[in-house]
Amino acid sequence: MKLIKEHRKFESAEAYLAFEEKSELRHEYYLENLIEIAGASFLHNLISGNLFFILKMLLKDKAERVFIEGFKAFIKEDNIFFYPDGMITLPESHKYYSTQPILIAEVLSESTRKFDMVDKFIQYQKLSTLQYYLLIEPEKHFVIIYKKTDDNDWEACSYASVSDIIELPKLNISIALKDLYQA
Repeated sequence: MKLIKEHRKFESAEAYLAFEEKSELRHEYYLENLIEIAGASFLHNLISGNLFFILKMLLKDKAERVFIEGFKAFIKEDNIFFYPDGMITLPESHKYYSTQPILIAEVLSESTRKFDMVDKFIQYQKLSTLQYYLLIEPEKHFVIIYKKTDDNDWEACSYASVSDIIELPKLNISIALKDLYQA
């Protein structure tokens, strides 16, 4: 993905959503900047698809909903919209976005790594329901997960072995790295 910024102020979330619905390209909206979402690599798509499939199967009989790339996370207090690569949310009735994600995942790339690791994480922490933030390296077996503690702090864990298992106790599920990176 490539970040292309264009300053543009929308007076409301509805104005951004109306613009985005008519646009041929997808744009995140961050601090009054439209950020064009460019195409993703083969590995990025493969991992995003694997993550969606794994989460969908693990949560098939539960109320939580699983989304991939095309559904937005909305941080209301700052009028920010992002397109996470993967997301588990509480059920809600919004047509184009969620305000209640439990887990957000981003597959990293050279052009988005810093933005995903710093700027997005700062904003995502404003979502009171968020419990997990996964950052996935597509070129090697390496995942960083931030977990919200009972004290509302965040702790980081990293996984680098194909035999590692990512435990997500607040969702009562786990993800095997070998499945996430399966070709």
